[in-house]
Amino acid sequence: MKELILKKITLRKRWSLSIFITCIIVMWAGLFMLLYFTSGDDNSYLNFPLVLILFICMVFSILGIYMFKFFNAYITTVNQLSDKEASIFVEQGTSRAFAEQWLPSFIIYADKVQFFKIFSQPAFTFTDIKSIHFKRFNFTRSRQDCRISIHLLNGTKNNYHINGSLSQRNYLKNEATACNPKIRIDDQYA
Repeated sequence: MKELILKKITLRKRWSLSIFITCIIVMWAGLFMLLYFTSGDDNSYLNFPLVLILFICMVFSILGIYMFKFFNAYITTVNQLSDKEASIFVEQGTSRAFAEQWLPSFIIYADKVQFFKIFSQPAFTFTDIKSIHFKRFNFTRSRQDCRISIHLLNGTKNNYHINGSLSQRNYLKNEATACNPKIRIDDQYA
């Protein structure tokens, strides 16, 4: 099972990064061509647009680095799954949307949950979680319409968005209470 999951994630990583890197190369090439053709003329009115384009190129380049780390976090996590957890991962994939089938918002393994966002991929052990609150989040155009608030024992609160399907919420609730019966679950999604 793990080989299938890794194959699907690697395929999505290759496609996403190749499209993104192609866009970055085209942007940088366009910027250098623009600089080359405007370097001989006294075009001081082009200074601001050139700086703006340079800034956009830098932001996209940095975003590409975060995307690379994002996919590597998935691969590292899947390599840590047991055979049972890998089969549950594939089974849960059937209830997710196509975009999240192989790249879900969270993965549960080894008595902890790891959330996946572009800029961070935090993991929490269920014994460190005090409560989990589910609430509908209507201000999104994507399928991630459920806001999860995780309150840790040390007092910090973390918010994440996941697919609000009943099977995904029940999966997280059941695994959390199985690992730590003291967790308070508040499901206000409906």
